[in-house]
Amino acid sequence: MNIVRPIITSILLVYVRIRIINTIFSQKKIKIWITLKVFGLAIIIVGSLFAYTYLLWYIGQKNLALTNVIDSKTLLIFVGYCTIFVIFVTIFFRNRYKRIVQILLIWSLFFIALAYGGFLAWINTLILYYLVSAYAEEYMKYSASNNMFLAEKETNESNLIFFCILVGLWFSAIENILYIINTIMNNQNINIMNMLIGRGLVSTLIHIVSTSLIAFIMIKTKKTNSIIIPVILGIIGGFWLHSAYNISLQYNLSYITIPMVILAFFLMTYLTFQSDIIYSSSTK
Repeated sequence: MNIVRPIITSILLVYVRIRIINTIFSQKKIKIWITLKVFGLAIIIVGSLFAYTYLLWYIGQKNLALTNVIDSKTLLIFVGYCTIFVIFVTIFFRNRYKRIVQILLIWSLFFIALAYGGFLAWINTLILYYLVSAYAEEYMKYSASNNMFLAEKETNESNLIFFCILVGLWFSAIENILYIINTIMNNQNINIMNMLIGRGLVSTLIHIVSTSLIAFIMIKTKKTNSIIIPVILGIIGGFWLHSAYNISLQYNLSYITIPMVILAFFLMTYLTFQSDIIYSSSTK
């Protein structure tokens, strides 16, 4: 197989993200230190999701992979795997705060309710798979963003959106590169236009907006010290956008996909200037 096209595609995908970062985030300390930190974190997040199935295959339990069969056992194992990863990230950043524990608990309970409730409700297997996988990605991305936000000792909560944008941006980049590598290993052809436009631009937009929307809703609905309702509303908002896009794309529901992409574009424009870091950087 000709590997020149995949290599060129990967380079272009990374280049686009670097240009976005250089255009929006003008402060040097943001471009170098935080961006590299998020880049490494994105590799860990995407790598853990990709490694999940291969890990089960390696220990001879490939029948427990979510991609093979969806039942109460496989769902419980996957939910537990994602939760353990989030706990690991929290320990890595040394953020032992009440807020972290609350968010972790709420997300995990919501995750279990979605997965097991969907199974009991006999939701279509493919749809349930996309619901669970979309939730897992947002669970990990937001948790990583929130941990970085607290680790940087930010005092302005609106800057949480900034970290969500960066994590979503690099998560999508690493996911696309691993997708290309996996495609090459399986001796399949790669459609460059589909990679650049479909996964490189549209999918990236959805990843960024979904995670940022969670932070935005939480910030705007938090009126007291309680974060339970804001977290639940944020989860519903970001998770709904991500899962609805994946499902509409899978079933070729263009009358849903196209309006969602347009909505995501305007949301991205709005959310970008909700963080003081981004706004102050871009106006200098």
